[in-house]
Amino acid sequence: MWAIGLVVVALAVIYYTHLLFKWRSPKIEGVLPPGSMGWPLIGETLQFIIPGKSLDLHPFVKKRMQKYGPIFKTSLVGRPIIVSTDYEMNKYILQHEGTLVELWYLDSFAKFFALEGETRVNAIGTVHKYLRSITLNHFGVESLKESLLPKIEDMLHTNLAKWASQGPVDVKQVISVMVFNFTANKIFGYDAEHSKEKLSENYTKILNSFISLPLNIPGTSFHKCMQDREKMLKLLKDTLMERLNDPSKRRGDFLDQAIDDMKTEKFLTVDFIPQLMFGILFASFESMSTTLTLTFKFLTENPRVVEELRAEHEAIVKKRENPNSRLTWEEYRSMTFTQMVVNETLRISNIPPGLFRKALKDFQVKGYTVPAGWTVMLVTPATQLNPDTFKDPVTFNPWRWQELDQVTISKNFMPFGGGTRQCAGAEYSKLVLSTFLHILVTDYSFTKIRGGAVSRTPIISFGDGIHINSRGRERSGKKMWAIGLVVVALAVIYYTHLLFKWRNPKIEGVLPPGSMGWPLIGETLQFIIPGKSLDLHPFVKKRMQKYGPIFKTSLVGRPIIVSTDYEMNKYILQHEGTLVELWYLDSFAKVFALEGETRVNAIGTVHKYLRSITLNHFGVESLKESVLPKIEDMLHTNLAKWASQGPVDVKQVISVMVFNFTANKIFGYDAENSKEKLSENYTKILNSFISLPLNIPGTSFHKCMQDRQKMLKLLKDTLMERLNDPSKRRGDFLDQAIDDMKTEKFLTVDFIPQQMFGILFASFESMSTTLTLTFKFLSENPRVVEELRAEHEAILKKREDPNSGLTWEEYRSMTFTQMVVNETLRISNIPPGLFRKALKDFQVKGYTVPAGWTLMLVTPAIQLNPDTFKDPDLDQVTISKNFMPFGGGTRQCAGAEYSKLVVSTFLHVLVTNYSFTKVKGGDVSRTPIISFGDGIHIKFTARN
Repeated sequence: MWAIGLVVVALAVIYYTHLLFKWRSPKIEGVLPPGSMGWPLIGETLQFIIPGKSLDLHPFVKKRMQKYGPIFKTSLVGRPIIVSTDYEMNKYILQHEGTLVELWYLDSFAKFFALEGETRVNAIGTVHKYLRSITLNHFGVESLKESLLPKIEDMLHTNLAKWASQGPVDVKQVISVMVFNFTANKIFGYDAEHSKEKLSENYTKILNSFISLPLNIPGTSFHKCMQDREKMLKLLKDTLMERLNDPSKRRGDFLDQAIDDMKTEKFLTVDFIPQLMFGILFASFESMSTTLTLTFKFLTENPRVVEELRAEHEAIVKKRENPNSRLTWEEYRSMTFTQMVVNETLRISNIPPGLFRKALKDFQVKGYTVPAGWTVMLVTPATQLNPDTFKDPVTFNPWRWQELDQVTISKNFMPFGGGTRQCAGAEYSKLVLSTFLHILVTDYSFTKIRGGAVSRTPIISFGDGIHINSRGRERSGKKMWAIGLVVVALAVIYYTHLLFKWRNPKIEGVLPPGSMGWPLIGETLQFIIPGKSLDLHPFVKKRMQKYGPIFKTSLVGRPIIVSTDYEMNKYILQHEGTLVELWYLDSFAKVFALEGETRVNAIGTVHKYLRSITLNHFGVESLKESVLPKIEDMLHTNLAKWASQGPVDVKQVISVMVFNFTANKIFGYDAENSKEKLSENYTKILNSFISLPLNIPGTSFHKCMQDRQKMLKLLKDTLMERLNDPSKRRGDFLDQAIDDMKTEKFLTVDFIPQQMFGILFASFESMSTTLTLTFKFLSENPRVVEELRAEHEAILKKREDPNSGLTWEEYRSMTFTQMVVNETLRISNIPPGLFRKALKDFQVKGYTVPAGWTLMLVTPAIQLNPDTFKDPDLDQVTISKNFMPFGGGTRQCAGAEYSKLVVSTFLHVLVTNYSFTKVKGGDVSRTPIISFGDGIHIKFTARN
């Protein structure tokens, strides 16, 4: 039964599903928008990164707009978010920046900078104000007029000429290199032609990993990206230090201004300035290269647009005294149709998925409450792709801008953000695009060779690229979003800093080797991949081979030390209550105020009671006095029924039998006369236990939660019925719990149903799996059946009345049967291990176990050790050290004898009264609990 053993899993599931409910239904004063919080920890992140196959609004937003309306709630990477596609709400929030909301991406940086005399909101404002100021100094209108325009034109002439000489080029790739090298030169003097470091390649890798799984282990894309990022930050810091140490190296650029400003801006440190430059580079690199690439796509698909552009720009050239002179600021401002093309490109591209703000306090808007601390995602692309404003919104049509008035444009077109945070690099971006179009259409003709497919993930990607062939024409004579996309860049910087801390937790001492896996999820995905045999689960086996018998990992975001070492496991179990505590009862100790008791004592009190009540009803004395004949009757009845039905799936029928019997003994459940088939509920709950915990309608897990609530309600109704009517009492497990409510304060009308639920869950799965495996082993080992039959028929022959019931003495005499039971228990190892939680830091086997970490003592590793269980002749010392099917330490399962009695009695009734044949099935796997694939189908035949 493992009544205490597997209750570890059961009560943990109960507590976890309670947290799930709280996650999906956060309590606030007011009304949250409709929507789903998705999968805990991850939220709806997986749906968010599923690619959309066009430039239209990302399917994640579009589907939820259709389902919930323009405002909805969700969760991304564990962060609660309210998404707004509503213009009025977006305008309201942008107007109240600094009072109701703050910039989200700078929230984390405000914690690092001690800005004297400033509130956190002011601190964020200070940092943002500086970013905007330094960007405008180097990329604003005055700088563009005075010095940047001719440099931009030269850069574009050089690169377009190079591309024309190379044959077909992937424009996204070559434009990315061009944009990066130019921006890096203006920021810190990077000289791409003479530098040993090809930094644009680093940034390409970093961008690719930005939409990959953040699995920071050697061999992964993300791990390589982290190395490239560190390399880049080191180069930026080295450049900074070089200029600080040698003023002759200064050149009056962006970096030099940051160095000068270190005297007045306290947050400008030698560690922050490289991150600042990294963010600006990241923003310009991706946004402008994507916009220019989309420009090529739209032009190749719309030759009429190219004709009108060419006419406008050739007219500009004709007006010049010298046709070969440079582009002027006045000529740029005169490009009417070009501006329409730029606007249409920016309107459709929508490179950032939205603007992010964080609520400073609870506030109401549009009838909903925005809770303090929640992120608000303002999806400005929804207004730019609104078919009511922009007919056929994904169609590239520059002429539509002739018909739009300024009021409509101001309300529905925000490619560079909104509110007080409009991008400081907006004019720079438009100038680069316009200058690019000017040189392209006047000096070159171009043809798309292949590619052009785009998708959103949610940023734009180009699949197999866009390959363009360009050639010079005879002639006389991404957007940067400098503050806009730095949202993403600086958030990535901060997040990767957290990733590094996750994978390298600081402790005093030495942690075991191992990997912490993927943040939040850890190595949970690997843990639930099925093993195709009854051997030790591959998750543990592979790590034992790689790291040794003791290793660290993380499951569902919880740091864990796994031990397959007997000496360490014994040491841990011997120090329960001083170094460690039961893990699953940790949460319950917080719920129950046990007067005068420490938390450890509180946990001990609850466990002591669970063990005591279990022994009262399923311990040796109870088995001898009353339970044994009832077990035998139950087995006779069910085996006879199965023999009359033809082949049966034994896992299914045994599960029903075990559940109904245990439920009857716990709270008087009468399966034959009850309307509720509770065993079916438990089967569904068990199946969902190894499914994704995605608690939304239509999923297996959602249905399971409904079944669980239904079950808990039935148990609570039964409890209340007995409390209100003493005549309904029957002296069972439930009645004892009712009596004990007078003395045990933690026994409440809410806890008792959960206690019964856990005991039922434990017995249901563990015993049904053990009995099913017994059938598998017997059907595959006829010699074992012969020896069992000989032992049990000898028992019958010794009776005065061969039809009398099994006695306790007969049960204790079953020598070979006990060997069969032990072998079944040794191989089955139903629980994956014993769980404990460290109360404080301590050392064992040369490693430190940090306080708060979970320990998983993998007893199955000992029971499946080939060095121990190769020879069948085992002495008692070896058995005691290497065979712990019912746990160990002070927590050995109180239902151990009950479990062995049921299996032994089952074998007695089976081999003396029936012959049996396996018809089909028998495959098993671990996930990490045991499952049976297509079942094990057995045909029973009564023997004379």
